[in-house]
Formats: sequence, C-alpha cells, structure tokens
Amino acid sequence: MTAALAILAAGSSTRLGQDKVLADLGGQPVVAWSLAAAAASGAFHETIVVAPQAAVDRVADAIRRAGSHVRVIAGGPSRTASSWAALDALAGCEVIAIHDAARPFVPPALFLRAVEAARRDGAVAAGLPLAETVRRADEVGVSLEEVQRDGLWAAQTPQAFRREVLVRAREAAGSRSYTDDAAAVTAMGEKVVMIPGDRRNLKITTQEDLAYARELAEKGLAAIAAGISR
Repeated sequence: MTAALAILAAGSSTRLGQDKVLADLGGQPVVAWSLAAAAASGAFHETIVVAPQAAVDRVADAIRRAGSHVRVIAGGPSRTASSWAALDALAGCEVIAIHDAARPFVPPALFLRAVEAARRDGAVAAGLPLAETVRRADEVGVSLEEVQRDGLWAAQTPQAFRREVLVRAREAAGSRSYTDDAAAVTAMGEKVVMIPGDRRNLKITTQEDLAYARELAEKGLAAIAAGISR
C-alpha cells in the first residue's frame, strides 16, 4: 500500500502570537523539522504541507529555503477541513498519515510505526498513556475529584488511516469539525487503535513551549529525534 503524509500547518497560532510553523527553531522553520523526520523515515511516497490560503506562497518559500521540495496546498477554515483538503490532494495514496506541524520533534521511527499499524488495523493514533494523577476542578480551580486514569491516553500525531476509512469519515462528518482525525473516525463508529507515541513529540502552542523547544534544539537534544543534523 502506498503511503503519503500530510503535515497540517494551517492553524491560526493565536495562543503563540506568531506563525508557529515558520518560527525559527535551531536555524530552521518549525515545519522543516517534521519534513526532515518524514524524509528520514522512508515511510512515504509523497509528503505535502497544508497551509492557510493566505500563506501558501510564504510557507512554500520557507520550505524551499530550508531545503525541502514538497507540495504546499491551501487548507480550510478548520482542522477537519484541512484534513479533507489533504485527502483530496493525496488521491492516489492508500494510506494517509496526518501530522501537526506544531510537533517538530516527531521521531522518524514513529512515522514508520504509524504507517505499518494503519496498514494492519485501518486507523491508528499515536499517544501516551497518562502517568500523572488527574483531577477535575471547578471554574475557579478548586479540586472536585480524582479521575481514574486507567485507559486514558494523551493523544499525539501522527495519526494514520487507510484511505477508505477517511473517505467514510468525511461522508459521515458532513459539516462537523473535530479536534483531530481520530475523533472523526471514532464518531462514525470505527475503531482507532492507539500506538505508543514519544515523549519528545511535544506540541508547540505557547511562547513557553517554543522557548523550551529552542532550548532542546540548541542543546542538540532533539536532533536525532527529528533527523536534523546539528
């Protein structure tokens, strides 16, 4: 089965206050790290980047300057719409993996593992079983109860699917949007198998996240994970 990767970079970055996929990270734009990891994995016949309509040219130029030559397409007004745009753009591929550009330190091996699992199981999502105690609190932060963490996972990307699974999920979703693609597949009654993610596979959401990622890149602690030489 041929496999392709869509890196979603069409978010608004409102909490970061700048375009996080083009922010500098170790001398490269954030999105370039995922592209390098994808290339190092050898798992994909094609990789595309999904960018905001107004930023397609800017993202494409940044990617070229970083040394990658992949298609950049326009996404939609929501994460789900951007995933459906990727589904259309990768029409010839039998397995499609979807990854958030805001997770630059994804290990190449995780891409490969996701694709192999999707070929076998149809729909998979990377994640980590929760290890910390989880508490529910009210609107002012007062602890109400401890939540049983057995069976709870913190979801990551990549998530990978056989093409026909995503096609059915889009048909079932209609105009609805979901937090990720696994949620869209689950909503139509299809099972999604969780596979072990990686603790290095952090998500950049805030300025503090970006500062921490830059510290890891500066110290060379993320270079092997991302496939970028330092």
